[in-house]
Amino acid sequence: MSSYYWLASYPKSGNTWLRLSLSSLDRGGAPPDFTTTKLFAPISGDRAAIDEMVDIDTADLTAAEAQALLPDFFRLEAAWLKKPQLRKVHEAWTITDGRPLFPPNLTAGAIYIVRDPRDVAVSLAHHLSVCIDEAIAFMNDPHAMLARGELHGMSQIQQELLTWSEHVRSWMGAPIRLLLLRYEDMLADPVKALSDAANHLGWQASAEHIARAVAATRFDALRAAEERFGFREKAGPDVRFFRRGVAGGWRDTLSARQVATIEAAHHHVMAELGYL
Repeated sequence: MSSYYWLASYPKSGNTWLRLSLSSLDRGGAPPDFTTTKLFAPISGDRAAIDEMVDIDTADLTAAEAQALLPDFFRLEAAWLKKPQLRKVHEAWTITDGRPLFPPNLTAGAIYIVRDPRDVAVSLAHHLSVCIDEAIAFMNDPHAMLARGELHGMSQIQQELLTWSEHVRSWMGAPIRLLLLRYEDMLADPVKALSDAANHLGWQASAEHIARAVAATRFDALRAAEERFGFREKAGPDVRFFRRGVAGGWRDTLSARQVATIEAAHHHVMAELGYL
């Protein structure tokens, strides 16, 4: 039996960028391969994997029933693992059916990536093809979920987000070994951020390989790769996944009213993280 490292974040906070950087580092700094169907650090709520491991067709269950299977899926999969498994996570750290969704006894650690919610709102609106006011309302909704609804035809099970602030607090208060990475610090010093992530995962990575991985996953390199090969995680054919990759872009996009709405809802957590 082995364990998990969770790569967790609210959507559009830098999770994919970190996973691509770690994938590159795992291969000595090689450029990401956008043509492969094998994902590095697959998402926790992958229906096909859950169905196969638990031997249940989750399409026959309610969304809540399928979500409650997640701890069992991790327990069964961990029994087969030879080494710690990295998993992408968008869910908040919650209790389901009386159990932690992500079992602490199977958790080796987690990296939580956080981003200024004003920038998240802009990026989320583009990703979901909704207006910014709708994205802000989604971030302020304590019942917000990804993959909500019937499971027929869905590749993922329901993922409970809570509000943006509740999502952050849930992971920062989780009873696990946690590394907090701010998206803005990843931009400012990607070498340090990737080094910190590798150390947290217990990886032995040379300075040369880290430098190569950082170069291979620069935002302009990822955007060029997406334009050439496409990217399977984008929300639709006309939506660019790697759009801007900047910190503070909200300043030339959000109205004063929209900024005030976000800051009123998330003032305390934003202040704790240095965003105010």
